[in-house]
Amino acid sequence: MKTSERPYFEIANPEIPNIMQGLPRGLRVLDVGCGSGVHGAELHRMHGHRVVGVDLSASSIEKARTRLAEAYVADVTRPEAYPFGGRQQFDVILFSDMLEHLTDPLDVLVRHCRFLAPGGQVLISLPNVAIWNVRFALLLGQFEYGDTGTLDRTHMRFFTRRSFRRFLSEAGLTVSRNRITPGMLRPFVPLIKRIYGKGSGTAQQADSSSIMESGPYRTYMRWFYPLERWICGLWPGLLAFQFVILARPVSAARRAGESVEDSIPKDLAALESLSAK
Repeated sequence: MKTSERPYFEIANPEIPNIMQGLPRGLRVLDVGCGSGVHGAELHRMHGHRVVGVDLSASSIEKARTRLAEAYVADVTRPEAYPFGGRQQFDVILFSDMLEHLTDPLDVLVRHCRFLAPGGQVLISLPNVAIWNVRFALLLGQFEYGDTGTLDRTHMRFFTRRSFRRFLSEAGLTVSRNRITPGMLRPFVPLIKRIYGKGSGTAQQADSSSIMESGPYRTYMRWFYPLERWICGLWPGLLAFQFVILARPVSAARRAGESVEDSIPKDLAALESLSAK
């Protein structure tokens, strides 16, 4: 099966809406590289946020328009050319597992920060290249790209927990909140997708949200996900599949009377030594 013909299944990152718990409802959110709008739909459903999406894929935007307040076909590496231009500012700019697909993610991140409203924040999710299964494969002398997962063949850049923080610092951002998505079971998702895709009918393959709506997935999220996440939080540098961080511009943090060091959560600093393991 050619790559372009593979069934595409949506799996929303639950930590994206979770990290926004406690923030005001009805925020203006820009979802950069929104795909078909699955995360924006969750943010609207759970928090009432108004989400505007941009993505280069016309077919993805067609579906995103059924889920988001606005959705545009646009090149995320040229934010100055967005259809809404300088007419909109946003309380949150979301980059959900898309910066690793760019040759110069730092440039793209910095240029998007111009769309932040006063007091606005950036929400970034990135995969952890130092996850246990990648480390184990390297010990065996293997570094193989796949159709999905941490070593997705379309990934251009790779991040560890420490390099992610350095990346944020270079962008002039400081961490205000952080979460992880667990990675003990997540490396097996590509296999599940292949099995599920082969066993699904044509109609179900066309429904990219079918995995999320399935009974087994809902059972996992309700009963097993919280335990897995707690365990992985004991050693995030090794066991986290994704790092999810809410960050604000350093200048805004200082105006609010906090130093860069004070704005970094204590649990993040306490686990710093573990990230190198």
